[in-house]
Amino acid sequence: MSNPQKYTVGWICAVTTEFVAARAFFDEKHDQLETIADNDNNNYALGKIGKHSVVMAVLPKSEYGTTSAATVARDMLRSFPNIRFGLMVGIGGGAPSAKHDIRLGDVVVSARGNGKGGVFQYDYGKTIQEHAFVTTGSLNQPPQLLLTALSGLEAEYELEGHQLSAHVDRVLEQRPRLRQKYSRPPSDSDRLYRSDIVHPDSSDRCGDVCSDDPACLVDRKERGEQEDDPAIHYGLVASANQLMKDALARDKLAASMDVLCFEMEAAGLMNHFPCLVIRGICDYSDSHKNKEWQGYAAMMAAAYAKDLLHQIPPSKVEAEKPISEILSSIESAGNETKHTVMSMASDHRFAKIERWLSPPDCSTNANLARKRRHPGTGTWLLNSPVFQEWKLGSRQHLWLYGLAGCGKTILSTTILDHLLQIDTHTTLAFFFDFSDPRKQKLEDLLRSLAVQLYYTGNDAARRLDNLFTSHDDGRRQPDTNALSACVDTMIQTAGKVFIIIDALDECTTREELLQWLKHLASRKAQLIVTGRPEVEFQSAVPRSFDEHNCILLDKQAVNADICAYVEATLKQKPDFVDKKLSPSILEEMCDKIGNRADGMFRWAACQLESLARCLTPKAIKIALRSLPRDLNETYYRMFQNIPSEYKSSAIRLLQFLVYTKRPLTLAEAIEVIATEIDQEPGGFDVDGRLSLKTDILRYCPSLVVIAKFTNYAGTVEELHLAHFSVKEYLLEQAQFGLESASIAIAKTCLTYLSNIRGSHSTISGNFPMARYAAKSWIDYAVSAEASEDIVRTTVSFLRDETAFGRWCRLYQADRRWDSEPGPPRASGLYYACLSGLVEAARNLIAEGAEINAQGGQYGNALQAASYEGHQEVVQLLLDKGAEINAQGGEYGNALQASSFRGKREVMQLLLDKGAEVNAQGGRYGNALQAASDTGNLEVMQLLLDEGADVNAQGGEYGNALNAAIIHDHQEVVQLLLNKGAEINAQGGGYGNALQAASYEGHQEVVRLLLDKGAKINAQGGEYDNTLQAALYMGNREVVQLLLDKGDNLNAQGGLYGCLTWR
Repeated sequence: MSNPQKYTVGWICAVTTEFVAARAFFDEKHDQLETIADNDNNNYALGKIGKHSVVMAVLPKSEYGTTSAATVARDMLRSFPNIRFGLMVGIGGGAPSAKHDIRLGDVVVSARGNGKGGVFQYDYGKTIQEHAFVTTGSLNQPPQLLLTALSGLEAEYELEGHQLSAHVDRVLEQRPRLRQKYSRPPSDSDRLYRSDIVHPDSSDRCGDVCSDDPACLVDRKERGEQEDDPAIHYGLVASANQLMKDALARDKLAASMDVLCFEMEAAGLMNHFPCLVIRGICDYSDSHKNKEWQGYAAMMAAAYAKDLLHQIPPSKVEAEKPISEILSSIESAGNETKHTVMSMASDHRFAKIERWLSPPDCSTNANLARKRRHPGTGTWLLNSPVFQEWKLGSRQHLWLYGLAGCGKTILSTTILDHLLQIDTHTTLAFFFDFSDPRKQKLEDLLRSLAVQLYYTGNDAARRLDNLFTSHDDGRRQPDTNALSACVDTMIQTAGKVFIIIDALDECTTREELLQWLKHLASRKAQLIVTGRPEVEFQSAVPRSFDEHNCILLDKQAVNADICAYVEATLKQKPDFVDKKLSPSILEEMCDKIGNRADGMFRWAACQLESLARCLTPKAIKIALRSLPRDLNETYYRMFQNIPSEYKSSAIRLLQFLVYTKRPLTLAEAIEVIATEIDQEPGGFDVDGRLSLKTDILRYCPSLVVIAKFTNYAGTVEELHLAHFSVKEYLLEQAQFGLESASIAIAKTCLTYLSNIRGSHSTISGNFPMARYAAKSWIDYAVSAEASEDIVRTTVSFLRDETAFGRWCRLYQADRRWDSEPGPPRASGLYYACLSGLVEAARNLIAEGAEINAQGGQYGNALQAASYEGHQEVVQLLLDKGAEINAQGGEYGNALQASSFRGKREVMQLLLDKGAEVNAQGGRYGNALQAASDTGNLEVMQLLLDEGADVNAQGGEYGNALNAAIIHDHQEVVQLLLNKGAEINAQGGGYGNALQAASYEGHQEVVRLLLDKGAKINAQGGEYDNTLQAALYMGNREVVQLLLDKGDNLNAQGGLYGCLTWR
């Protein structure tokens, strides 16, 4: 019989997974106590780790948080009075940042950080304006005994490396039954999504609903051979009474407090049960929760805890005082935690809404314009009668228009900064931007204005709250009409509002924008818009604003600003100051540039940049005699003056900048230049790289600029076109047509990928354009398929085993979310068909490629092409003998894949060619369930018309009706019921349709099902009956509806027995 007096270490787990992992590391197991203290409700495991007697306990099932942890600690100390310290060991959510490369399976230890204790209770904090957390309470550091041992273990790990993975492997060898749940998952399941990417529905996998676009993921390098993997991190652990699944809140706390990990129990212990918190990282504290890593993360945490105990001499433990008093203060702390959670709700609400709308950040445009603005620019406009009348309200709206390059954006920021000083109004601003796809549509403008108005609070904020709630608390995105209506009502309730919208001509949805402006003009907001006087605007804006409110910018006043800017540049810029130019030359420069600018700031800036490159005063005088007439001639000369040895590379670089789907980093742009495609021998040569990065500006002087900004990874340098007018000029040149540019870009990417060398672990680090080229070449190859040269190059690349394998290890087009893709999973033909490269596919088939070869995410080439909706490729494959009902891949067959994606034309082609409409297999079991999952009524109707079985069983949801119900596709539910769907059919995780709707809280669907005869007390599924499902999820309205319809409140069964409201 075990003696409770001899146990000196208390080990607490939150969930069964942690408890199993912890017990697996006992060196010696002890019998249970025959008796424990009265009112001790814990379940214990007793044993030895090293020379320490350890008692382990786990929180009651389905109970989490600081209060539950405190209760377990209280009861433990009643039965084991000699415990000296505790360990809180288990799983937690990581907080990765540029400073801390935290990954799944890593371990975080609550070492002291930022002058705080090892645990920070973040719902003891409050938020203030700008949403910065201010701490009003922090928790004690771990006991000194544990911190000393931690330092020793950290030093040992740094010297020798840790063996935690080996420890876990040994435990799993001894206990084979644990391997499936507790082994390390595949590395490709460790995906870190960008903070603005939200998982819309917890019942679906991230790979299906969180976009497979790699731009949604944070790009992280593989850990090197000399780095620990998994790694151990020491720092601050944030604890609360609620689960952290908000990436924006996570990032703010990580940045402000240097938090490494989030969890839910430790804050209940730290001030009252001296302990160290050890957490294995199983997810990233965001909406993309990852249960797959929980077992392994728990094992890693337990392995670390065991290593730590081996660092502590038993004599040191005995010398510590027993923990003698505990819990009244812990219970009050738990209650206080619940109260403070409520006080933070509104701030978390804002973070959720901001993340939901993901508005573009227009402060970057304003800041760049401020940086370029010469002091005093635009003062004439602020002092003008027109502006003063507008500000005072006698003119409600203004359209300020002028030609390209006249400085409209600079003037917009001058107006903005002036209005921000007026406290009686709310000032909103938006900048359309040709270089940023997120700032080019009416929808982008509306999202930005909505969030800016939300900052004002009060009634305006409540309107957006209502929109958020009406869209399933952010699980669905609002359309443009809903956003427009919401912004309209927010403006009406926000009091006096000024709105500035810059660069209307850079909007790509002009018709929608003009309709919105017309509507807004009838509202009380005061609006200033700027833009070029293009045809659409010349007729539409005056009708909305009245002719007298459409103001051509005063060219004379703009010229005065330009002269001041030129004079200041000549006096301050080293390129001119260092030449010690004579007063006569300076005067001539001011005169020739300032007075000939004709209202174009951009023209003046280009001439100054050109003259700054002159080496002598004489060269400047010669250049002044023949200045270009306008921007087009300016750009023509710039283009012609590119040195001949740079010309080919410069054109190709500009082609990239005109058509790139995302900005090129400076390092990637340098790789473009170092890749030769126009001469033999072609290829990439590291010796072709520029020694000085800024030398890239020599290739395209004044046509490109280097832009710096800060993101998750730190400071990034990008290469941009210098101005919208540069892009417009280039698009008028023959070399910059879409096909010509696509040929050059695709060939550059393929040449680069074919020539880089090295191990996979070093490729991305040594070759900066590797990932860009791997992800981008297909898009351009599709646009360039009319070129036989590109088709040959593509086929050669896909047949080159080395180059093809290298590409697949960098990026796999059917697994875009995968940060570590691994070797090829399918043939070159498969990827050609997936990508829509019809001519390349035709050539590969002619050369003998196996058309029905299995492999890849979608099983075979036909399913891949069907998934993407490439009708011409599907026709080619069928003509060449592809098996139309071939099984395999995620969706089982081609018809199911195309049904899931809503590719109606491909579906019709497949059905016409003999595809089996009720073929079983794949994720959804059949095509009808796949279509039901996405709620596409047209696709559903097509399948039903072709004979789809409305009650077919199988797949993820059991049947099509359950799939529609879970995603609240009410029209699809009605269609299926009208077509004879069995309302009480058993199947799926929820047992039947009514239980699924009750669990999800879809009140209208529950009412529809009951009206159609659903059995309210039907048994089955995880929760056994509908009432238990609704109770478990806290869906009060559904519970009331079920009770009103006669459900039995005391119904028994399921995992949770009899549930009632607490």
